[in-house]
Amino acid sequence: MSLDAGLDILALGAHPDDVEVHVGGLLALAVDRGLRAAILDLTSGDLGTRGTADTRRTEAQEAARILGVPRLVMDFPDGRFTEDEAYRIRLMAELRRLRPRVLILPAPEDRHPDHRRAHRLAREAAYYAGLKNYPCPGTPWRPGALAWVGGENPGQPDLLVDVSAVWERRMAAFDAFGSQFTQDPSQPPTRIAHPAFRRGVLGRAMHWGSLRMCDWAEALWCEKPVPKALVELLARLEAPA
Repeated sequence: MSLDAGLDILALGAHPDDVEVHVGGLLALAVDRGLRAAILDLTSGDLGTRGTADTRRTEAQEAARILGVPRLVMDFPDGRFTEDEAYRIRLMAELRRLRPRVLILPAPEDRHPDHRRAHRLAREAAYYAGLKNYPCPGTPWRPGALAWVGGENPGQPDLLVDVSAVWERRMAAFDAFGSQFTQDPSQPPTRIAHPAFRRGVLGRAMHWGSLRMCDWAEALWCEKPVPKALVELLARLEAPA
């Protein structure tokens, strides 16, 4: 699937699988509602304990196919990208090209340093991409709203999206990352490969769903007051099919 300009939603992750852990359902729901959504991975996850960069790319494309969205990898060096101007300009140029109305970021506070750094880098890039005099390729563009996921131990969310209608597809995309999330005694043990990690994904979604009185929900955080572009997006996501 091609990744063209004029997106309704762009979900950004530091690594392949970051987006699917938190907002795969939101993206699948967006596709079903006729919205234009996509995933942007900053790295291929080449420093991961399990799997190779090629394996993770293959898994990422399969997950995106399941969700029905295109996917782009920036090929920043895993664990070694920084917040300096060179990386910011590369990301600014992509934001100017893709022109997302809503940009979803990694958690600002998370146990993985790459997630925290990706949040800061993308948040700055989203702002500076709108300045016409900033020396960067492309026509200036700033997303109408930023939102972010909550990490593995989040507080009270700002927004909840009912994703019950697409839950099985959302979890099929999550499970496409077999190198990362499948318990395999022949591979080095990792925290995210332990069955408890998957149970955590399910448990949070069930809890968010209980607050919305639905089966499954995903959570977002944002600045307040909630930006108009985000209010409009959520209304379209939850409109009758």
